[in-house]
Amino acid sequence: AAVLLLSACLSPHRAAGGAAPTVTLALDSKCILGESPVWDAKMRRLHFVDINGKLLHSFDPKSSKCSTVDMGEEVGCVVPYKKQRVLVAGVSQVWQVDFKGKKDGETTDGTLLPGHFAIVPESEMEAMDNPGEDPSLQALPGFRFNDGKCDPQGRFLVGTMNKDWRDPAARKGRLFRMVEPLPLRNEDDLDGIVHQYGPNPVLKPIISEVTLSNGMAWGRSKGRDAALPYDLFYFIDSAKQTVDVFGYDDESGDIDLGSRKTVVEVPTLEEGGGVPDGMTIDSEGMLWVALGESGSVARYDPGTGEELMRVKLPVKRPTACTFGGDDLCDLYVTTREEKGEAASEHWGG
Repeated sequence: AAVLLLSACLSPHRAAGGAAPTVTLALDSKCILGESPVWDAKMRRLHFVDINGKLLHSFDPKSSKCSTVDMGEEVGCVVPYKKQRVLVAGVSQVWQVDFKGKKDGETTDGTLLPGHFAIVPESEMEAMDNPGEDPSLQALPGFRFNDGKCDPQGRFLVGTMNKDWRDPAARKGRLFRMVEPLPLRNEDDLDGIVHQYGPNPVLKPIISEVTLSNGMAWGRSKGRDAALPYDLFYFIDSAKQTVDVFGYDDESGDIDLGSRKTVVEVPTLEEGGGVPDGMTIDSEGMLWVALGESGSVARYDPGTGEELMRVKLPVKRPTACTFGGDDLCDLYVTTREEKGEAASEHWGG
């Protein structure tokens, strides 16, 4: 598998009326299931995961060097965190990987820190994976975390999925938000969140009945001043073949579940579309969606639902996309494994 780089450059202004984007190979990483690309502006690296390969990759475009960390279990996504650390969602827990070197500003190949960083609370794990049974913190076989992102305030959202998601009778997943404990200042605080949840963050459910949690992005309502907080949350449940939008409170991180509506209907593969997977948003508020199995990414106007651009790729199975580079001008696309004689040359990045 390879990570593909789309440039033309792909700033929204040029994408709207400039030269057609060019597609080049950024990294031939040979992922089984490349996913969750995210640009880390502090380290100037592109992080992404190989879900089935159980690997975290961190790519430096300037040097073309890519470091790899063996996570020891399937990993759904990665997001930048504090200092030179990232958070990686595994099967049912969130882990930290530290890239800090011995000198200030120096980065290393990454070290998986011992002990989980955040976990679904026992009561929620029971509700999610073992209703009416032993509320074990071990995830039900077949369940794992999938895609995740940080909102504009840095809150981590991550979804769960059932590997049998195509079965209509299969148990559904949820979308969770990571809640960090309040700092413990004195003994009086023992009645607060630290005492209730322990010293580590926990993951609290915010959307239920999710079949295949995937793309996420935050934007502003049409005509809303760019100086004002984001008030929209875009979300893809791939099984629905849609992009939905919710009202979003940027200050609290609360989602207005009652406001949910579909803004983009993606045609099926047979109808000339694909499976909507990973998603990102550009500075004009347009959505870029990786269309699984279609060999393309598409740019949509969430205000009208119109497809504005379709970019063909030299692979059949793109999974996710994100803007990166110092000016956020390039679009990186992860892909997954292809088999057989018709397999693309650079699948899986």
